Amino acid sequence: MKICDIAQFYSPLSGGVKRYIHDKKRFLAQRPGGQHVLIIPSHRDAVTRTATATVYEIKSPRLIGSRSYRVLIARRRILEAVAAEKPDLIEVGDPYRTAWLGLLAGRRLGIPVVAFYHSDFPRAISRTVSRFAGPWFDRLVSRPIQRYLRRLYNRMDATVVASRRLCDILEACGLQRIVHISLGTDVDTFYPRNSRDRIRAELAIPDGTAMLLFVGRLAREKNIRNLIASLDHQPPDCPPHHLVLVGDGELHDYVCEEAAQRPNLSWLPYCESAHRLADLYSAADLFVHAGKYETFGIVALEAQACGTPVMAVREGGLEEAVAGEDPPILASDGSPEAIAAAIRQFLRRGDSPEKRAARRERIVRHLSIAATFERLFALYEHLIAGKPAETFIKEHPEPDELHHPPVSTR
Repeated sequence: MKICDIAQFYSPLSGGVKRYIHDKKRFLAQRPGGQHVLIIPSHRDAVTRTATATVYEIKSPRLIGSRSYRVLIARRRILEAVAAEKPDLIEVGDPYRTAWLGLLAGRRLGIPVVAFYHSDFPRAISRTVSRFAGPWFDRLVSRPIQRYLRRLYNRMDATVVASRRLCDILEACGLQRIVHISLGTDVDTFYPRNSRDRIRAELAIPDGTAMLLFVGRLAREKNIRNLIASLDHQPPDCPPHHLVLVGDGELHDYVCEEAAQRPNLSWLPYCESAHRLADLYSAADLFVHAGKYETFGIVALEAQACGTPVMAVREGGLEEAVAGEDPPILASDGSPEAIAAAIRQFLRRGDSPEKRAARRERIVRHLSIAATFERLFALYEHLIAGKPAETFIKEHPEPDELHHPPVSTR
């Protein structure tokens, strides 16, 4: 089985999508005859081959406002790469130009094309429109956005969605052939480490001060400004805490300036090493994610696999990833005040070694990466055999260990 990923959201500094693709490549290589082809935007044109994988880097212009992302628009190069490799299936990971090129390439080869819904496209557009044109214009354009989604994704042989909440939203928009596959994490890499004292000494975090951790892109959609501002909304009797941000992105300069001025804020550069990240997760008292437009949140699984609890924003997209927490640590909204209140509530309640062990066990049992790719590769094989996604959904029903309530689009 040869799978081709056309990945717009892949960059040297990207997080969840990059981790998903690398894990897929690794698991695919373990299967007899498994081959992976990756087409990504880059600063250069290059082809790199190994025994089980080929990477096509296509020279692409930078995305305006981004420190790392580029726009994959080279139609001829993309189509030539796919034609040369002759994969059995194409997967696209964004709703933009590359998705349409993937469909075109698939039609030319007569192979299935799958979309993985990595980007919460409607909410991202809604956020931008509301910011620049106001809520009334957002309401005006919401229907055209939904028509676009139907026009694109209903041409796919299947659309894979990691969150059941998003499944509800997309089905309400009229999308068909939606397959729910929860993302997982590598529990053999992300496990509790004895790193607490070492990391806290490295960051000069005083004894008795809780370590809060964020890992990800320093981007507006991650709500970084409000996360930092939440440090200013704690009462004097709140237990002391220190926020550590790990990553890079368009808000890099802002974060560094804030870290230089705040004694309870530290910044660490983008980390490529999963083992280093596991050390950081294990040392933290609480992983904090203030993003409001997530599709699932692999970092939340990584942190919990290391035993660390996760704070998220209600209806921000991470609810399923933290559903095992009792009660879940959810900010009521993405404001600094709400984030501060959720952090404060957790710090006053506290944690325990027993809870950390139970957190780890839940991820191992229900959200390991092996389960993710077993289901994903089964879908691939089903579609490659010429069977429709509807029969796969019936033959391979969703695991139902995570209950979710119905969700409306508005």
